[in-house]
Amino acid sequence: MKKKIVALLLVLCLVFALAGCRKDSGQTTVPDTKPQETPSQGSVSFDMPDVRFFDATLLDGSAVSAKDLYDGKDVTVINCWATWCPPCLEELDDIAAFAKTLPENVQVVSFCIDGAQHEDECVSLLEEAGFEGKVVTAANGDFATLLEQMQYVPTTLFVDDAGKQLCDSLIGAPADLPSAYTEKINAGLKAQNKDTL
Repeated sequence: MKKKIVALLLVLCLVFALAGCRKDSGQTTVPDTKPQETPSQGSVSFDMPDVRFFDATLLDGSAVSAKDLYDGKDVTVINCWATWCPPCLEELDDIAAFAKTLPENVQVVSFCIDGAQHEDECVSLLEEAGFEGKVVTAANGDFATLLEQMQYVPTTLFVDDAGKQLCDSLIGAPADLPSAYTEKINAGLKAQNKDTL
């Protein structure tokens, strides 16, 4: 009987470790300074909110708006993660390597949801992984709404050059990250009548 209980507990632990980590609700955001706009009627709705209107702080301390963050990219991959989440940390190397293979019109943005509280650890983890892209550590507006609705990390969104979602997000760490990300990016590019990867 004890062996069955231990085996069941191990299976449950493995399921939670592979699926992702439950998000802590006390995340830091910068004060909300922009009014929210309501999406137009009849727009396609995906599983997470669009990330269109916000002010954000990057890991280097600079402030950015949506225009600055997306910088005219056809697709921006927003990987939301935390320093305390094992599946998030395990995929950082793959994310960094994948980001380096992308064409100019596609980028990966890292959103470390506890980066403002754990800045040194965030820097260290990203340097170790070799990630060279933009890293958001605090934000208001639509990023704050995203944090409220997001239940697990890692969660990865795929948005256009205005921050509008192009497809459903990826919840958890995919077994084959390059294939999973490429499929979502191509769906986003195809939806915009752009050449796929």
